[in-house]
Amino acid sequence: MAAVGSSSAADPTRAGKEAALAAASKCAAGEPRLAIVFASSWFDQTTLVKAISEVLEGVPLVGASTSGEILESGPVSHTCLVVLLASKTMRWTTGFAEKLDQAPRKAGQQVAYMASKSFPLPQRIGFLFFGDGLSVRYSEVLSGIQEVLGTNSIMVGAMAGDDQRFSHTYQYHGGQVITGGIVGVLFGGQGSFGIGIEHGFAPISKPRRVTRSSANKLIELDRKPAASVYEEYLGADVLSRMRLEGVTRQSLAYPLGIQAEGSNQFLLRNVVAFKDDGSLSCSGEVIEGSWMQLMISSRSLGQEAARRAAQKAIQTVPKPACVLVFSSFARMKLQGPAAMAAEVAAIRQVIGRETPIAGFYSYAEQASSDDAALQNRVAMQTGSVLVLAIGP
Repeated sequence: MAAVGSSSAADPTRAGKEAALAAASKCAAGEPRLAIVFASSWFDQTTLVKAISEVLEGVPLVGASTSGEILESGPVSHTCLVVLLASKTMRWTTGFAEKLDQAPRKAGQQVAYMASKSFPLPQRIGFLFFGDGLSVRYSEVLSGIQEVLGTNSIMVGAMAGDDQRFSHTYQYHGGQVITGGIVGVLFGGQGSFGIGIEHGFAPISKPRRVTRSSANKLIELDRKPAASVYEEYLGADVLSRMRLEGVTRQSLAYPLGIQAEGSNQFLLRNVVAFKDDGSLSCSGEVIEGSWMQLMISSRSLGQEAARRAAQKAIQTVPKPACVLVFSSFARMKLQGPAAMAAEVAAIRQVIGRETPIAGFYSYAEQASSDDAALQNRVAMQTGSVLVLAIGP
């Protein structure tokens, strides 16, 4: 079973204790338990996590700071959420790694090895992780995880936020708070993961080949400066304004859709900086040789995407014990709280009224892809809604 507790108290000690106590009061005692924590970066992080750990003494804990939180009623802010799982048949072990940007592949190996080295059961369900939302080298991180857990392992995660300050994000492991790292929990035993990830964006420009890129830097499209696509569709004046202002509602409204050779899926990339040389700094890695199109969405498309993601998740887990929702901060900034509440309501309609829901607004979302062209390649989304159903 699962329970969710929350608190919007301003004091971090009070918020942590209230959220933990609320979750614990609904959850069966005497069974192995796991705490998953999502909390606003405005809290003093160390004080908050210490308070939660004191209430849930001895319970494994993982989590991350956010750019807004998600309850079953919809989006909230400046809130602490504690999701408490209890099961006699499911098991979990946790791990963490620091210095993600300095050695991303090694960090992936470390977090996976730490979680798997003492795993009590051979049957693995999946790996849930939360990483630094300011890092852009997750293809290397995922390669490191796969080297330990295998390429067939189900992986799902969300990247920590810091309420759109883009300064420092935080990850929680036990009673410890780290920044610039990754934490994860390996699930096993009798249970399953159901995953759905959708974004609801559609292409509006002609396909262009990525002729030059490096990590998250998109340099050329069809051998022209990458920013030319924005100038062509939005005009030189708008491009100049976007170059000065950086991440704005307008830049989020027109993300880039990256399509790998042979793939039917678009990986969304928000532009976080327009450079003077015409290159674009993106919110995730860009595959050289892939195809790119300018994208656009709407509230109705976004709501339908959330519904489809929930439907995909419960195909594997028809009666989940808990549903976690990770939605891009870009969706919130672009469409607003009312539209986000409608997305949560759409998910609720699919999964039923009794299943606990919790989550947060993230800087990127990651799920194992069912697209053969994306297997073992970059599968990070920015701008999507990810639904994870956890259950028997």
